[in-house]
Amino acid sequence: MGATLTTADLALLSSPAVATPTPSRVGTTEVDQLRELTRVLWTQEQQLGGGAVRNAVIAQLGWARTLLNAPHTDNVDHQLHAVLSDLLTLAGWSSHGVGLAGPALRYTGQALTIARQANDHMRAALALNQIGRIYTQSRNYTEAHNAFTLATLSADQADSGQTQALVYASHAQAHASTGQPLRAVDTLIRAESALTNPDNPLPAPRTYTQTLLTGETGLIYTTLATQQPTYATQAIDTLTETTSQPHTLRTKRLAFLLTDLATAHLTGGDPEAGAHIGHQVADTAAHIRSNRLVERLEVMRAASERHPTNSQAVELGHRIGR
Repeated sequence: MGATLTTADLALLSSPAVATPTPSRVGTTEVDQLRELTRVLWTQEQQLGGGAVRNAVIAQLGWARTLLNAPHTDNVDHQLHAVLSDLLTLAGWSSHGVGLAGPALRYTGQALTIARQANDHMRAALALNQIGRIYTQSRNYTEAHNAFTLATLSADQADSGQTQALVYASHAQAHASTGQPLRAVDTLIRAESALTNPDNPLPAPRTYTQTLLTGETGLIYTTLATQQPTYATQAIDTLTETTSQPHTLRTKRLAFLLTDLATAHLTGGDPEAGAHIGHQVADTAAHIRSNRLVERLEVMRAASERHPTNSQAVELGHRIGR
């Protein structure tokens, strides 16, 4: 599940983006090059956030689009649409990561159009799911629910358990954000059930595993705990299980999980544990360029203010506030 960069990946990322002439005919070589670059950029985003890759992604989009206009076979055309949709989805997600909701929706909408042109139900579901997450973050919950409903339909057509689970988990977060715990938990149960279908996994490195779902469940319980502290214990148990896994987690995801684990401890009445984990998160977050993580850190800071007489919690609040 972890996202790691090889020496070759780092070399590819360090190469400056330059205008590359469009080949007279596009074949599998060009598609493979674009697919590999997109995979590396997705991996980098998972480690360091959208701010680390957004410029590089946008720089590649112009050249990638020109490939569609060059002569190529029908088989290559289908592959091109798939990779271009992935790249546009990343452009949208990295824009969302740095707080640019407008460009995020525009790029993701383009990814959806490309996927639909190719009759690619999985990528259509991924784009719609991302649109729903962007709307959830913007607190536009009506549009978020509409997007998740359409994403569920596309995921069902794709017959992909990972895609279905991802959409259900995202929709559960929207339910939690609007104070609907029963709907949130019911939707998480559907996500668990969907993962039993191993067919048609997501394109690498965007796999969706049981570990990722467990982490998402912990984040959702933390959201519920900020509204009803009785959910704090479930949040702590779930997030502790996820963050103690022996394998390497995606750096950015781990930072989100630990932030919410600290928040859950602070909400549940254990300021020492919350402050200890919170300081660990602050060290990690310094290397991640994500406005969404900053917003989660602000929730953690607000939770620390529940303990004005605890010096460790107060110190954490001051550190995050700076």
